[in-house]
Amino acid sequence: MNEPGGPSTGAVDVAGLLASWLPRQRWFSAGHGGVTLSPAGQIMLVPPVPQPSHVEPATGEFALPTAVLAPQAAIDRKVGIVVHLISALPAGQSATGSSTATGAATYQVPLTYRSEPVPDLAHALLGELRTPDGPRYVYDAPHDPDFVSAWTELIAGSGEAMSQAGTPRSRVRGVRRAGEAPPDPHRAAKVLSGEQSNTSIIVGADGSDGSEPVMIKLFRVLQPGRNPDVVVPGALARAGNERVPRLVGWVEGEWVQPGGQPAWGHLSAAAEFVAGSADGWRVATSAVTNGETFAGLSSQLGAATAAVHAALAAALPTRPSTPATLSALAEHLHQRLNWALGAAPALAEYADAARDVIDQVSGLSEAPDLQIVHGDLHLGQALYSESRGWVLLDFEGEPLRPLAERGDPDLALRDVAGMLRSFDYAARHSVLGLADDDPRSLAASTWAGECREAYLNGYATEAGRDPRQDGALLRALELDKALYEVVYETRHRPGWVEVPLRAVGRLLSRVHR
Repeated sequence: MNEPGGPSTGAVDVAGLLASWLPRQRWFSAGHGGVTLSPAGQIMLVPPVPQPSHVEPATGEFALPTAVLAPQAAIDRKVGIVVHLISALPAGQSATGSSTATGAATYQVPLTYRSEPVPDLAHALLGELRTPDGPRYVYDAPHDPDFVSAWTELIAGSGEAMSQAGTPRSRVRGVRRAGEAPPDPHRAAKVLSGEQSNTSIIVGADGSDGSEPVMIKLFRVLQPGRNPDVVVPGALARAGNERVPRLVGWVEGEWVQPGGQPAWGHLSAAAEFVAGSADGWRVATSAVTNGETFAGLSSQLGAATAAVHAALAAALPTRPSTPATLSALAEHLHQRLNWALGAAPALAEYADAARDVIDQVSGLSEAPDLQIVHGDLHLGQALYSESRGWVLLDFEGEPLRPLAERGDPDLALRDVAGMLRSFDYAARHSVLGLADDDPRSLAASTWAGECREAYLNGYATEAGRDPRQDGALLRALELDKALYEVVYETRHRPGWVEVPLRAVGRLLSRVHR
C-alpha cells in the first residue's frame, strides 16, 4: 500500500496514478465524496520511450499510444510528454449522457514519462508505472524542463499537436500574438508556488541571455470558451496599455465533454514577466511590519487601476446601468447575503442592517456603466517595480465561476471594493486577537484608513470621477466582499475571521476606521 500523500509505486496504468494524485492537488476541487475519472483528450507532444516492436501496446482508457514521430533529441533523452485532459465526475455519475453533469469538471494534467528517475524532479513525482518495456517514472510536467521547452516551442512556432487514434478526439494549437518575438524554449524555468487554480511557470527569469522573461500560465480547470486571461490582456496589449503584462501568446485546444460533445477553449496564456517586481501584498505587509506609510503607493495603485478600467472600457464592450440592472444586482446581493448567513452564524446579528444596505442599491436611479473588469482584484494581483510602477495581472476572474459569467460586463466599483478590502487585510492580519483600543490596533487602523483614502484619491484623479460619488453602491459591494470573506475564514482560517467580521460591523455602522 502507498504511503498517504506520497507517490504511487508500481501502478499498472496512468488512471491509477491519477486517482491517487489528483485529489491532493490544490486546484482539484472535485474530490469530495469520491470521483470518477475519464479521458477528455490525450495529446502527445513527445511520445513515451518507444517499446520494442514485438510488444503489443497497452490498452484501456488511459493507455499511452506509442506510434508517433518525435524529435530525435527527445527520444535520446528518453522522455515522453503527454497532455492528459481529464473529466472528473462525482462518483456514480456516468461520463456519457449529459454534458452538464452536476459537479463535473475538466482538468488539464500534462505528464512526463521517463525511463529513469530524475532526482531534481522528486518533488513532482506521481509514481512509477509498470510497462512491458520496464518502469516509467511519471512526473507533473510543468516542473519538467522538457515539457516547458515543448510547450514554449508550441507557442513560439504556432505549432499544433493532435490526439492519437483510439483516444478522445482532441488537439492543442499554439498561437503567437502578431508582432511578438518568439519566446526561447531553451531557457531555464521555474514553477511559482502557492497558486490554487492554475500553475504558472517563469521562463528565463535569470535573464542570463538578455532576452525578456516570459510567464506561462497553465489553466488547470478547463471550461469551453474564451478565457478572460487571454482576451483581456490581448485587448489591452493592442491598445498599448502598459499597466498589464504584455500578452505574448496562448495555447488553445479542443477536447470532449462528459456527454461526448466537443469543446473548445484556452489551455494556457503566455505574457511578459515583470522582472524585478514584487507583489503588492508583500510590499504592503512589509510596510505594516516596518511601520512605514503606504499612502503614496496606494495613490499610484488607484491611478493604475483607473487607467486599466479606462482602457478596458475603450477596448471592450460596455453597456449602461439601468434601474433594471441595479434591481437585479440588489437581488443577487440579497441571495449572497442569505448564503453567507446560512454559512456563518456569527453574521446573524448583522442581518437586518445588511439587508438595509443592499436595499439602497435597488433604490438607485443611476450608476456607472457596466464594463469588463478584473473581477478578483486585490494586492496579490498587482506587481510593483521601481522602473515600471504598478502592473495588474491575473484577469481570469473567480476561477470557480462559469466562464461565460466571468466575461460579462460588471461595475468597475467591484474591483475598487476588492482592493479596499485588501488594504484592510494587510493592516489587520498583523494584530489578530488585539483589542480595538490597543495601540497596535489603532496604528493598523490608521494605516488602512490612509491607504483607503489615498487609493480613492488616486483613482478619482485618473478617472475624473470619484468612487465615493457612488457611496451606497461601493458600500454594498464592499459589504458583499466582506461577507464572503467571513464565510471563507469560518471554513478555512477561523483564527482570521475577526478581520472581515469587524469590517462588516464598521461598514454597517457607516464608520471606516
